[in-house]
Amino acid sequence: MHPVQGVVKMYMREKMGWVLLPWIILGSSFFINLFIAALMPMDEHLTTGGIASIFVYMGVIGILSMSQTFPFALGLSVRRKDFFAGTILMAVMVSLFTSIVLYLLSYIEGFGLVGWGVQLYFFHLPYLSEGNVAEQILVFFSISLCLFVTGFTIGCFFRRFGKIGMTTLAIVSIGGGTLLSYMATYFDWWVTIGHYLADLTAVNMAYTLLPISVVLGFIAYLLLRRATA
Repeated sequence: MHPVQGVVKMYMREKMGWVLLPWIILGSSFFINLFIAALMPMDEHLTTGGIASIFVYMGVIGILSMSQTFPFALGLSVRRKDFFAGTILMAVMVSLFTSIVLYLLSYIEGFGLVGWGVQLYFFHLPYLSEGNVAEQILVFFSISLCLFVTGFTIGCFFRRFGKIGMTTLAIVSIGGGTLLSYMATYFDWWVTIGHYLADLTAVNMAYTLLPISVVLGFIAYLLLRRATA
């Protein structure tokens, strides 16, 4: 068996964390919103952002893959580059599966059962559900993969630099964000930023997130090469 396949198989044994738990969380949020929508007047629509929970979870599992699976993999003498390739491959497969299922649920909600009979729009959202089939799947896929790689990069950074490094990164990030905010106010950038975001379609956002994922993945790989268990 190729080492990369071995890493993927290692992750596949964790079905609860990678497959079942995110859908349990999303399903719980959905049924709570479905109950609330059933209590509302039929002429009112309930549109929620509960779908974000499964994307946030992808970021969490990205962090956990470094904190839990990485030490175990090193103990089995898995090379770092094989662990990286297997992890990214697993993330791509899970993100693609998630995206296809989310699209199907969005279609059922928007055109099949039409709000599940209670005017609830949990999966079929005005912004994310625009475009053809491929574009909608691409949007879900890019968000899921980007958040996973972000979490994975954070996990790699922590493994490389520890608590002191994470604290330093947090301080620098907050300071940098504050400085950029002041600069945007001073140079009147907010209007331009607002126009850009207003004109940004979901598909364009997806095309932006994909190269960001590649850059973050490259950074994660560099950190992983020197990370310790």
